[in-house]
Amino acid sequence: MSAYNLKIENGKLSFQPERDYRGKILFFVLLAAGIFVVTPILHLYRDTKWVVMGIGFISALTAIYDFIFHFNVTYIFDQYSRQVYKKIPGLFTRKIMAFEDIYILHVQEDGLLHYALSHKQNKYGKSFAISQPFGTNRKSRARQEQFETEVLTEIEKIMHQSI
Repeated sequence: MSAYNLKIENGKLSFQPERDYRGKILFFVLLAAGIFVVTPILHLYRDTKWVVMGIGFISALTAIYDFIFHFNVTYIFDQYSRQVYKKIPGLFTRKIMAFEDIYILHVQEDGLLHYALSHKQNKYGKSFAISQPFGTNRKSRARQEQFETEVLTEIEKIMHQSI
């Protein structure tokens, strides 16, 4: 499934749940680039120029932050160690829970549904989002059905397979 960059190889299932940040990242990069190119050409007052450049700087930081900490986040389900890892490429790979502790939670926030990994003992404590938010329109329901049939089934398969 290309939307989640799903890969299954050597007893490991990996996917990136927040690939939908691509549009947001492109918007902020283009906004920052436009501001940094156009602002010096315009003859603005010094204070106005610095405010606009500040907006460009904040846009660039937002794009960088989303690219590093949202877009590239990868969850790895390792069948051999029976652990789930959260990987931010280039920064760290962290073990978040064992297969025996996993509870897949349906989370409803702001009228949107998404799936999350949670601990069985504390289902409504800290959780890790493993899907994009799904709305109520037809396109969102199709994306939700596709996620449930392709990604969730693979997660459940790898969790319940014995070595």
